[in-house]
Amino acid sequence: MNPALPAFALVLCLAGAFAGVALVRTLPPGTRRLLDVDPDDAAPGRRVLAVVRERIGARFAPVVLGITGPRRAALIQHRLDAAGRPGGLTLEGWAGVKASATALSALAGLAVTLLTGNPIWVLALAAVGWLQVDLSLAREARRRQARIDRDLPDFLDVLTVTVGAGLGFRTALDRVAEALGGPLGEEFRIALRQMGYGEGRRGALEGVRDRNDSEALREFITALLQAEELGAPLGATLSDIARDMRKAFQQRARRDAARAAPRVSLIVSTVVVPGVIVFVLSALIIGTDFDLGVFGG
Repeated sequence: MNPALPAFALVLCLAGAFAGVALVRTLPPGTRRLLDVDPDDAAPGRRVLAVVRERIGARFAPVVLGITGPRRAALIQHRLDAAGRPGGLTLEGWAGVKASATALSALAGLAVTLLTGNPIWVLALAAVGWLQVDLSLAREARRRQARIDRDLPDFLDVLTVTVGAGLGFRTALDRVAEALGGPLGEEFRIALRQMGYGEGRRGALEGVRDRNDSEALREFITALLQAEELGAPLGATLSDIARDMRKAFQQRARRDAARAAPRVSLIVSTVVVPGVIVFVLSALIIGTDFDLGVFGG
């Protein structure tokens, strides 16, 4: 048997476990995000690591951007916008973080290779470092878009009441966005700043729609722009949209619940049941003093 196969299998298991944790794990409020590293207030060890990452990223970011390609770069830019640009991360910053994560992971793999004599560690850990940044960014984007979906019905209800009280749309939008906060308030504050700089209302709202993947938010922006084109009363339009968004949110919740049942069954059948079987068989073998030598050896 090739001695490299067990090591390669172990690396695949570790990579799969890391990817699963990265996709499932969510960060509680106030926790430092993975891509948001501030060398000024970090511990000395982390400060040195942040400086090293910054130097490596600045050196090799153009290389990463060069091999990314325009279509992939556009996809990453959209994902950064959907994630709210954590830590002010730009496309160039993403390339730098990706380059530094890959380089540091490859160095860790080199250290393991010197101990084990197996060079597969360098490639395996470099691959993990390369993918880890994208997995973290995708997780952050999904978390933020899910938060927008949850906050939108309440946002629309408050906005409808505020507009019905007699305030103009921009003033009401500003007050509601500031009061409720969160990713949704942040997006509309960006749109309001764009309007203040001379951007039209339609262009600013289309920018909110294009930056995000939330289906509910896109439906709201599209319905609002259509109502504006038709000259419908704003208060009645917002009330109708809020009611429709509530129904759509309930339908999505039921759909997500229906999708969760097969996933739970899959996890139970592939993880829990085999584990219980192995546990029971092990207990029987130990309890009966069964001689394993009958299988050869």
